[in-house]
Amino acid sequence: MEAPQIFLVEELELRISIEAVEYKHKFDNLWEQYKFDPEYFNRFMEGPLLSEFVQTIYKRTQHLNNNEINKYLTVSLSQFKTHSPKLRFEAMKEQYWKDYWFPNSEPNHYSSMSEYDQKYFGHVFKWYEKHFHLFQEATEQALQDFKKGYLGSFADFSIQAQQEPKDKLKTNLTVKEIAYLFRALYDEGIIEAKHKTDIFNFIAESFSSKQKEDVSANSIKNAFDVPDFNAVDFWQGKFTHLMQRAKKDKEK
Repeated sequence: MEAPQIFLVEELELRISIEAVEYKHKFDNLWEQYKFDPEYFNRFMEGPLLSEFVQTIYKRTQHLNNNEINKYLTVSLSQFKTHSPKLRFEAMKEQYWKDYWFPNSEPNHYSSMSEYDQKYFGHVFKWYEKHFHLFQEATEQALQDFKKGYLGSFADFSIQAQQEPKDKLKTNLTVKEIAYLFRALYDEGIIEAKHKTDIFNFIAESFSSKQKEDVSANSIKNAFDVPDFNAVDFWQGKFTHLMQRAKKDKEK
């Protein structure tokens, strides 16, 4: 099993961006039911999100061998320096703007967002910066647990993974074609995922391309966010063919 290509801090940033978008939609569009709570992200990050983050560590490493686990946790830990909040403000603001308008393209550059939107993002980011150390400490603890081989931690998961390797499905599709297919299924509500990163990781863990392309969570994310025109044309033809086949099957 290949190690995930999106490491923990990158995934954490995406998770916060998506939560920020979903929460804003609630109090903007469902204002009779939801009121903006200035303490929401304070509670969310030090409680539910931190718990979810720890579970994510186990989930992302349970099918990896010892070397892959060590690399994944070590690189993830190094991101707490390379991806510290002070260095990632603009990148996270841009990601938030993309997620806010998804599945549509942003109408303008993220630097042109309104003062209202900038204040809201700044509010979310303030709490992220305050609680950032909690996620770093959780990652440090996970790495120490793994190195010490505590019962019930990563060592057990790695042994199970080595005993029960998961075979990937081989496909003639390119990364861009796979990504657009899953984006179409997601947009139509045919598949559901709490977070888009779950889709990226599922594809990376389940498929390998006969085209010798790298089917990683990161490559899928890039193609998912910005669809390729050739991939769109490819699926337009395939969907038309499938529609004709379904029509014939119905007439039998």
